[in-house]
Amino acid sequence: MFRSKGTKPLLLVVNPKAGKCMAKQKLFDLVSLFSRFGFEVTVYPTQRNKTEEHIKKCAHRFERIVCCGGDGTLSEVLAGVYNSGSKTPVGYIPMGSTNDYASNMSIPNKPTLAALVAVKGDVKEYDLGLFNNKPFSYVAAVGAFTAASYSAPQKLKNAIGHFAYIIEGAKSIADIKPITATVEVNGKRIKDKFIYISVGNTMSMGGVLKLNPKDVDFSDGEFEILLLKHPKNAFVAMEMIHDLLTGHFKTKNIALVHAKSVKFTFEKPTVFSLDGEKSDPCTEAIITNKESAVKIIVPSRTANK
Repeated sequence: MFRSKGTKPLLLVVNPKAGKCMAKQKLFDLVSLFSRFGFEVTVYPTQRNKTEEHIKKCAHRFERIVCCGGDGTLSEVLAGVYNSGSKTPVGYIPMGSTNDYASNMSIPNKPTLAALVAVKGDVKEYDLGLFNNKPFSYVAAVGAFTAASYSAPQKLKNAIGHFAYIIEGAKSIADIKPITATVEVNGKRIKDKFIYISVGNTMSMGGVLKLNPKDVDFSDGEFEILLLKHPKNAFVAMEMIHDLLTGHFKTKNIALVHAKSVKFTFEKPTVFSLDGEKSDPCTEAIITNKESAVKIIVPSRTANK
């Protein structure tokens, strides 16, 4: 950890292993840029299972916090800030393999441009999710392809980026097994077999599934819940794939629901992907939207959506 001289305290959280390990190469440039804007920069390299707790303890001491890493790193940062109760604004320099969150917020992929947003952009309030009281930033998902987000080796992610997820996902196609779940949402109770479930505040899920921007509001206190039923045969499966690729999310086998909270009960212990990171196995998941719970720094032209 080191500090640069300035008048406004800024915590730069850096994941040196994210993406193609670009953060280490860009670190000096980023610190120099923040210093030119009058910030006193403290650099904190991420530490496994310690980052969230560190930020929880120190977030109140900083005027802003900037996360340099992937969506998983950002999730840790936002969780730490939320649990600190400080509401310190968070900037994001995306250096992961997919960077769905940055895409949602129109944050540039180029580090220098993203850093400029972090110091000159607008501060907006956005929703945060709680998965069994554990914060996540934008999506909790289970089923087809979701395991790829945490099972793809880091070296493979670093070498070929987002394509690593496609490779891992392709391996699992033949192994897709239905998940029997009871869904309680908006006063309704549904029991069925599903191949994919996601609860999110995002237009993009793993860079593969894309929702219509008109269906998503990042600060309305509601999730977009996507439920894909298990297809009975190959014809139905092909029909579902076509509907997904063409953006038809309200069919006999696909449901898109807006809700403030949802409860899932599973027959067997089930593992979710939370912002690309593996959750603990659970037979019950209560997912709640915390409206306008965090402050994100976004490009000035970005509307509050």
